[in-house]
Amino acid sequence: MDEYLHAPCGPDPSSPTSKMAPTSPASTCSTADTTTLADIGAELKRMAMMMVTKDDLTHLTNDLHEVIKAEVTGLKAAIKAQEHRIQQVEQRAQTTEDHSAARDTALKRQGTLILAMRQQLEDQDNRSRRNNIRGGHASTH
Repeated sequence: MDEYLHAPCGPDPSSPTSKMAPTSPASTCSTADTTTLADIGAELKRMAMMMVTKDDLTHLTNDLHEVIKAEVTGLKAAIKAQEHRIQQVEQRAQTTEDHSAARDTALKRQGTLILAMRQQLEDQDNRSRRNNIRGGHASTH
């Protein structure tokens, strides 16, 4: 195509210059040159048809917008599901912490009771020994 764009239509610059007045450009172009111009016109029309138009860009933009919108909607749903799962996990963790604290309190209470019972047992054991050493019951003095 470059050869068509650069081909001169008129007198050949390499030919000797004539002393006559120049002729009109239309009269200097041959039939072959006219066909070449028609080919160029057809090529330009074909290229123009292949070019992206404003409507094409608008449709492409709208399609892209819809795809992005659908993707964002999907991401929002996934995030919402994850938030729900996180809330459930946090609730379970809080319940576990509450049960653990209650068990710790119960263990401390049981430890205190066991210590008190041990002291009572030792006191009874000591009384029993004292009574055995004296040879009688504590009620006979």
